[in-house]
Formats: sequence, structure tokens, C-alpha cells
Amino acid sequence: MLRLILTRLASAIPTLLAVVALSFLLMRLAPGGPFDAERALDPKILANLRRIYHLDLPLPAQFGYYLWSLLHGDLGPSTHWRDFSVNDLFAKALPISVQLGVEAIALALVVGITLGITGAVWRRGPAAFGVAALSTFGLAVPIFVVAPLLQVAFGLTLRWLPVGGWADGAPSHQILPVLTLALPQIAIVARLTQAAMRDALAAPHIRTLRAFGLPAWHINAHALRGALLPVLSYLGPAAAALLTGSIVVETIFGIPGIGRYFVDGALSRDYTLVMATVVIVGAMVVVFNLLVDIAYGLVDPRVRYD
Repeated sequence: MLRLILTRLASAIPTLLAVVALSFLLMRLAPGGPFDAERALDPKILANLRRIYHLDLPLPAQFGYYLWSLLHGDLGPSTHWRDFSVNDLFAKALPISVQLGVEAIALALVVGITLGITGAVWRRGPAAFGVAALSTFGLAVPIFVVAPLLQVAFGLTLRWLPVGGWADGAPSHQILPVLTLALPQIAIVARLTQAAMRDALAAPHIRTLRAFGLPAWHINAHALRGALLPVLSYLGPAAAALLTGSIVVETIFGIPGIGRYFVDGALSRDYTLVMATVVIVGAMVVVFNLLVDIAYGLVDPRVRYD
């Protein structure tokens, strides 16, 4: 297992470097700049700003300077929020986004696996039909449609929950964003669990357990262990989807997470703010995929990485 971890970490370095280089190039090629405004700045002021932020250097030199700062844990100064560095902004924003993502993935796993087991055990009847209908709805409706619908239903019509804001992480302000993030993942996890559970229940060793007269809950528990492997495989992409989806959710609900800062940075051409988001999301995807590989070996002892 240690060899697996070291190998994956070693392979992650060139992957992250390629992502950073490509993102750096695309940001520089995009039209506009961080100091463009409706009223043009004085040429001397513009030259001083470009010198301060090292934008007067050749492109390879800018990239080398950024990598050197990144290796020292410095994400750079923000050109849009000029009184703050990117480290200062993300010190408050990153925990919020991580909290939303963890709560959403936990809700998706609990509800999705439960629905998948229900649909697999009772293959015919209202339960299976309900799981299929919910999965189809969760996959078909995008989150930028789900979020306003939830705001109108629970915020404006019923007045049960606030339609936006964070309020220092008050539970009432987390329910709608977490539910919006979790709904598509619930649908996918439910479908994966249902399909894998059906295959597991039809396996020869499950038929043997039935022949021995074991109770149904015991048989289902054995089948679930094998059915969890496809769900574990999806956890890596699911983490990336939640981090990406949080950009939309945080913007709609007015949550001060990294997704909202990413949108502001992209609109204002804040190079360092956008690059920091890319680096953090890429690193998290690598870490989540590594954790999934480790969990594979824990769930199924037959999996070996030698």
C-alpha cells in the first residue's frame, strides 16, 4: 500500500504541473487583462501596476516566478481584491467549500446507497419505480435549475429556509445549498448501487448463502460489500463534480466559498485567484482518487496493488 501511495503521488506531480501550465497559458491568452476598465488608466500607472505584479516580464519568466512562489506556499496577490492576498481569501473561503462538499457527498452516499439497495431488493413495485424516477429527475435537471426551484419553494413560498447567505455557517443556511449539490450525486449513486446490487444478488456465492438458509439481511450485507466497488470508483469524479458544481451553487446562494471567488476572478481577469482555484481543485482530485484506491483494498481484500 505504501508503494501505491508513493507511486500515485509521484505521478501526480507532472499531472498537476501540466494542469497549472495549461491554465496559466489559457489565462494569459484570454482577451482583456486584470487592469482593464471602462476608463483607461494612465500609462505610467498601468506600467507600475504591471511591474508590481510581474506582468511586465516575458511569459516564461512569469510562469517560472509563479511556480517558485507556489512551491513556497504563496498563491500570490489578488489583482481584484487588492487589499488581500489569495492565501488570505482562501483561508476563509476554502473551509466553507470543503464543508459544503463533505456534507453533500455524505448525504449522497447515505441516501443514494439506501435507495439503490431498496430498488435492488424490491425489483418490482413502487419502490423500484420510485428509485428510477428519482434517479432520472436528478440526472436530467441541472443544478442551476434545481437551486432556484428550491429557493422559490422553501424560501419564498413556504418561508421555511433562507434563500441565500452564509450567516457563519448556520444550519438553516446550509440545507438548500447542500441539497442542491447532493441531488445529482444521489441519483448517480442510487443507480450505481442498484445495478451493482442486482448483479451481486445473482452471484453464485449469494445463491449458496440462500441455500444455507441465512436471513435476508445477512445475505444483503454480503452482496452490498461487492456492490460498493462501483460506488467507490465514482467517488473521485464525484468529488471533482461537487467542487465544480459548488461554483454555481455558491454564486446562486451568495456563499463566500472558492467557487464564488473563482467566478469573480474569471470575470475580472484575476490571474492568481483563478490559478489558485485550479491548483487546489486539481490537488483535491488527486487526493480523492488516492483515497478511493486505498478504500478499494479495504472493502475488497481480493484487490492487490503489488
